[in-house]
Amino acid sequence: MTVPKGSLFPMCGMNLTFNREVIGPAMYFGLMGHGQPLGRYDDMWAGWCTKVICDHLSLGVKTGLPYIWHSKASDPFTNLKKEYKGIFWQEEIIPFFQSVTLSDDCQTVCDCYLELAQKVRDELSDLDPYFTK
Repeated sequence: MTVPKGSLFPMCGMNLTFNREVIGPAMYFGLMGHGQPLGRYDDMWAGWCTKVICDHLSLGVKTGLPYIWHSKASDPFTNLKKEYKGIFWQEEIIPFFQSVTLSDDCQTVCDCYLELAQKVRDELSDLDPYFTK
């Protein structure tokens, strides 16, 4: 299924394929792990960034059912500890990605990502110093 231009989607990094020559530089997953406040949102972050860039460059994005089924049981309380900041931050992050625009000067994926990174610093750093990295 084609994700319409201007629409975001919850990209999952466990079942992901992309043309690295076309969009590879945008597939930068958010920093996570020990010492980072963002847990389990790294792939969604990459998906939001990539979708904004693809929309700007008129590149299509597809989504659908997974090719490989993942059915690992996990502890919902442990997951909540890892995800609570991301859940809270979504109130600001999703509207940011829904409204952010890139300049006409951005003609390559790298140009787009650098401009988007600056907009993240400028507009989301009040949420947490994480967004200045």
